[in-house]
Amino acid sequence: MNPRTHILLLAMSVAGAQAQDRKADAALSEGNALYRQGDHAGAAAAYQRAGTLAPADLRPTFNLGDALYRQGDPAAAQQQFERSAQESRDPADQARAYHNLGNSHLAQQRPQQAIEAYRQALRRDPSDEDTRYNLAYAQRMLKQQQQQQNKDQQKQEDQENKDQEQQQGQDKKDQEQQQDQQQDQQQQKPGEDGRQEQQQQAQQPQRMSREEAERLLDALDRQERDVQDKVRQKLRVPVRVPIEKDW
Repeated sequence: MNPRTHILLLAMSVAGAQAQDRKADAALSEGNALYRQGDHAGAAAAYQRAGTLAPADLRPTFNLGDALYRQGDPAAAQQQFERSAQESRDPADQARAYHNLGNSHLAQQRPQQAIEAYRQALRRDPSDEDTRYNLAYAQRMLKQQQQQQNKDQQKQEDQENKDQEQQQGQDKKDQEQQQDQQQDQQQQKPGEDGRQEQQQQAQQPQRMSREEAERLLDALDRQERDVQDKVRQKLRVPVRVPIEKDW
């Protein structure tokens, strides 16, 4: 390939890049016009096209963050402002990006992160009174949040203590009822024991006196002698007298 060809290709490359830059600038201008008209959704679409055509240009990124913020999407806007603040090399552009980043955090009720972003902006532009005002506002919001958190925590602790006291009272009441039931059972138990003793006494044979025992033994002796006499009578065999033989 001869030098003329190199020059021709370089010229074509430059021309192509210039054409793409012009398209990116046109999309950026279109987005700005739509933004001023209040069409933030249309502006966001135009800024996205401009960013695709010129990825190294951070203007579409910053402006896209503005459009998304105006649409009520601070979380998406936050991502654009973070990139703009981190990749920009101009302190003034960084200060603007950090300022808007703080606004995005503030819109999400995140005052601690907003305070840090505003401080970063003031380090790059200490004279920005709007950033200083927003910083003070974020600090007040953080204080209010902390007070509310402490209040909620105290309320929760009070409720837990109240619940614990109620539980302890209920436990004490249950214990007293259980003790009363046990006492009632113990008071009823002697009567039951008395009935059991009576039943046991009824089942046990009565002890006889000495005279009664002697009379009973005498009666048994008489009965036994009578029985023995009857037995001997039944067993008695008549004696046979031998007959004398006549020889």
